[in-house]
Amino acid sequence: MNVVSEMGGAFMSSSKCDADGNLYIRKFAADRPLLGPVVKIDADGKRVALFDPAAFSQLALERADAFSPASDGGLYQIAQSAGLKPRIYVLHYASDGSPASPARLDADFEVYTFAAFAGGNFLVSGVRRDAQNKDDHGRNFTAVFSADGRELARLSFEEAGRGKAGAGLKLQPKDAAKVAPALDLSDAEVGADGYLYVMRPSSPALVYVIAPSGKIMQTLKVTPPLLGAMPNAFHVSGNRLAVVFANGGDPGQENRGSAVVVADAQTGGTIASYAAPAAPGASFACFSANDGVFTFLKLVEGNALEVVHAEAQ
Repeated sequence: MNVVSEMGGAFMSSSKCDADGNLYIRKFAADRPLLGPVVKIDADGKRVALFDPAAFSQLALERADAFSPASDGGLYQIAQSAGLKPRIYVLHYASDGSPASPARLDADFEVYTFAAFAGGNFLVSGVRRDAQNKDDHGRNFTAVFSADGRELARLSFEEAGRGKAGAGLKLQPKDAAKVAPALDLSDAEVGADGYLYVMRPSSPALVYVIAPSGKIMQTLKVTPPLLGAMPNAFHVSGNRLAVVFANGGDPGQENRGSAVVVADAQTGGTIASYAAPAAPGASFACFSANDGVFTFLKLVEGNALEVVHAEAQ
């Protein structure tokens, strides 16, 4: 399905869906590449709302990044102001796209991953560093914040640090600051149980199940279809996870492609795996466990946005 209203504009990852089947896509704006709007598109391909960070002009924002659909039909989005010590905000948009009251987080770090719990708390993950020290590559920082911006709990992912990539590597304290840290988390999404499912880019994929209090309830390991394949996107639906892996092996191989693994959201065990549709540049946008449908986005001729619904076979 070509989305006529979205002609002539590229999009950025990661896209999201809500329980009503609406698709949320972050558009790329050439005149303000770090402040592009998010569009909400219904199942018929019609744009029903535009969430534009430019509406919060009083905050003097430099960038707006990851977002999370809100239970009221609106949107939450993480953003920050300019400067050596940027202010971090959670923007809240009403269902019609109009701006609601933003929350300023009591935090000082570079945000890369964000998601909102259904009850109003936020999970934020990124890197804390001294911007005036060029040798400081940063330290991972992940925490849960309240709706009014207070830090409630700080999270530690010790198990992730013992993965294959770090095997046998021991750094002295004076050397640790010289190595850029691997991000704690790459993507996050709220589940039907009210917990957040957050993924770490590792092989096997690690998906942490986090309660609104910040407690890690469970760590799921999703096995890749080929040894060494890395996850690059995931979505949770009901009691299922769908993880897209980039096939492992020699980077020069022409048949690297991608595969989708469907796993149990309680155990991480593989239920099925599929070859992803052959669509260069396609982005995994949604997953519906009840319908067995995977949704991908891609740009086609004329720079039109195409929504591809694929059934498992």
